[in-house]
Amino acid sequence: MNKYIKIAMFFCGLALSLPVIWFFNSFAFGPGVQDFSKNLTGGYKLYRNSAHEIFVAPSDGWNSETAVIRSKVIKVNVYDDFIVAERQGLKRRNPNDSSDTYEVPDENIKDFWILNTGKNYVLGNLNKTDFKMKLDSLHIPVTIELVDIYKY
Repeated sequence: MNKYIKIAMFFCGLALSLPVIWFFNSFAFGPGVQDFSKNLTGGYKLYRNSAHEIFVAPSDGWNSETAVIRSKVIKVNVYDDFIVAERQGLKRRNPNDSSDTYEVPDENIKDFWILNTGKNYVLGNLNKTDFKMKLDSLHIPVTIELVDIYKY
């Protein structure tokens, strides 16, 4: 009889330990600690899914016809229906290896983007001069401060 009690206790302990193991694994294999999404304007959000996958897109989903700001957004701000952002370009980690599609920041490429959430269009790949001219033509204050995404 003692043998059967020990076996029953073993299986009870195993059954009780499974939820605990699942709970701790959800932290180890789930979203990263610094992953987040932040509300912007016009139903858009700033998404951080990994260190280099930081982009602006609608919160209710998007497709190829939807205006988005691709990765890697490093600074952002809003003005009325507009989202303005500074983006760091990405390059393939190993351009000669066709199976390695992982992208890393390219320190030589920074550009600016303006997304109109009301009219679903985006102006991108702007240099600093063109960016300021577009801000002025869209009646967005040229002095708008782009805020680091981690401080926004």
